Amino acid sequence: MFTSEEPTRFAYGCLGSRLLSGQLKPEAAANLKDEGGATLEEVRMAAGCTGTLSEVALNKGAYSAFVELHIEQGPLLEQAGIPIGAVTAISAPAALRVRYQGPGGHAGGVYMPDRHDPLLAASQLALEVEDAAKELGGRETVGTVGVLDVHPRAVNSIPRDVLMEIDVRDMDGPRRDRVLNRIRESAARVGQERGVATSIEEINADPPTACDERIVAAIEQAAADSRLTCQRMISRAYHDTTFMSLIAPVGMIFIPCKGGVSHRPEEYASPEAIRAGIEVLARTLATLAE
Repeated sequence: MFTSEEPTRFAYGCLGSRLLSGQLKPEAAANLKDEGGATLEEVRMAAGCTGTLSEVALNKGAYSAFVELHIEQGPLLEQAGIPIGAVTAISAPAALRVRYQGPGGHAGGVYMPDRHDPLLAASQLALEVEDAAKELGGRETVGTVGVLDVHPRAVNSIPRDVLMEIDVRDMDGPRRDRVLNRIRESAARVGQERGVATSIEEINADPPTACDERIVAAIEQAAADSRLTCQRMISRAYHDTTFMSLIAPVGMIFIPCKGGVSHRPEEYASPEAIRAGIEVLARTLATLAE
C-alpha cells in the first residue's frame, strides 16, 4: 500500500512508489522540506506514523507483476469509441525549479529603467520553455510551467522573489534532456540579462518506462474475453507504474475519460467505463497468476 501519486507538499510526485521501489533513498526522503520548512520525517511523526522509511523499500522480484488501472488523461480512447487501452510505454518525466530574486521596491518609487524584476524574468523564461519544447522536441514533447510563486504579492510592490517549477516530458529520454538543457541555459541567460539572482535545481529526471510485453498481451486477451475493443497506446502522463517497474514487470490499463480531462473538477469516467476497466483488470490478474 502506498500513497501520494500526485506532486505533494514535498514537491515529488509518486512519493510512495518512489520509496517502495527504492528509487528515492530513505535519508533523502526524510529530509525533504515543505514550503514552511517542515521535513517529511517531522510531518510523519506528527501524523502518528510509526516505523522508519528504511523499512519501506522492497527487493526486486517482490512482485511477479504490477498492473495499474487508470483513466487515459487524454481524449484518444473517447474519440475513437474504444473502451480499453493497453499501455506499451510511459513518458519520461523531468522537473526543474528556478528561482529569481531582485531588490523589489515600491511600485511608484522605482523608475522602469532602474528595475530588476524577477517576475518579468520568470515570464520571459516561461515563453522560452514553450519555444524549447516546440523547437527541439517532437509531437510527444511537452513543457509546462505549473508553479509560479510570487512574493510579496502586493499590487503596489515590485516582486522580489519568484519561484517557478517547470515540467518537461517526452517518450524520448535524450530528446527530453536536450530540451531541459536549453531551458537551463535560457534560465541563466534571462537572469543575467535582467540583473536578477538566479538558482536552478533539478527536482527529478526519470527515464521512460517500457511495459512488459507479456502483461500487455494479457491485457489484450482479457479485453477480448470481455468482448471489449482494445488499443495499444502510450501514456504521456507518468504514474506509480513508472517506479514499480524498477522491482517488477509492469503494465497499465486505460479507460476513457470525458473530454480527456483530468486534474480538474470536470474529470469524469462513467460507471460503465470503470466497470469495463475493472473486468479487464480482474481477468488480467487471473491470467498472470496462473
